[in-house]
Amino acid sequence: MKKTIFYCAVIATIIFMLIYSKQVIRYSKEAMDMCYELIIPTLLPFFVCSGLLIYSGFGSILARAAGGIMRPLFNVAPSGAAAFVLGIISGFPLGAATAAQLYGCGSISKSEAERLLAFCNNSGPLFIIGSVGTAIYGRPIYGVLLYIIHIIASILAGMIFSRYGSAHHNAPPMRLDTVDMPLTEVFSTALGNASKSMITVCFSIIFFSSLSRAALDLLPLHPMLDALISGIVEFSTGTIKTAALSYGLYEKLILTSLIVGFSGISVHIQVMAMTSGYGLSLKPYILGKAAHGAIAAALTAAAARFLPISSPAFAAPSAVISASFSVIPLMLAAAAAFILLCYVITLLLPRRRL
Repeated sequence: MKKTIFYCAVIATIIFMLIYSKQVIRYSKEAMDMCYELIIPTLLPFFVCSGLLIYSGFGSILARAAGGIMRPLFNVAPSGAAAFVLGIISGFPLGAATAAQLYGCGSISKSEAERLLAFCNNSGPLFIIGSVGTAIYGRPIYGVLLYIIHIIASILAGMIFSRYGSAHHNAPPMRLDTVDMPLTEVFSTALGNASKSMITVCFSIIFFSSLSRAALDLLPLHPMLDALISGIVEFSTGTIKTAALSYGLYEKLILTSLIVGFSGISVHIQVMAMTSGYGLSLKPYILGKAAHGAIAAALTAAAARFLPISSPAFAAPSAVISASFSVIPLMLAAAAAFILLCYVITLLLPRRRL
């Protein structure tokens, strides 16, 4: 039955592309331009650098440092810190792939892997700060704000799903040892994996962006609804459409936060491909990303009331930059205090023994 539905969907997509080939080709070219001008310059260098850190063993060091919060906050064994930390450092879809691999090697249980999927697959800092904040909105501070909110929302989603599934497991202690490779091999591996990741990201954007934009052209939608649906299908296209809306900055940042938090169907399909061989349920992943987007939007709406993220139209550029970046320590301190509060609360809550 599932294969029948899949075959029908693919055939319908092919027919659609044949009927509206002109629009699909035009939007494919525009998506390729977006990848060339925006996605590749902002993401590829970071993919390489994050790969250098990961394959040289630095990711394991960070994972060990974060291991102590995994069980109190998320009801996951310390080994799960690898998926959470790497998901924050490198972005999609490394967090989900790491969670599946940890389950495959017996470091975490099936329920723990499914709980991890609900919150460990996050957008990387360079996309949110570089692509969204700097390239799309023209202010890095907006990207910093959205990224901090993105991580806090991820932590909250993980806490919400901490009760999902069975609490029992027989997983061994955390095993995060890395192979000691020569630096030349580390660089070669990082460069090769970065290239593969970049191809996957760009091809997903081109495919889903061209089809969704061609389909949405046939519907008389409100511009905000059009941006939202585009973001649900492919989040980078939705983010660009959101920034172009004729609304206030606050409204656009809230919608952007929702779209980036949910991540888009194109990312979800990548996660399905990464986890297909492990027998993991993707129900907590989908629900977790929906919760992530909703929480991120709510936090952005709250932050917009208190943080000076906009400036007068005729303010001097130096003054704007100085005022904007002066709130970064405040946001980081607030985020740290919030996470510490969540940690203390979870220590006070009764928990089932693992």
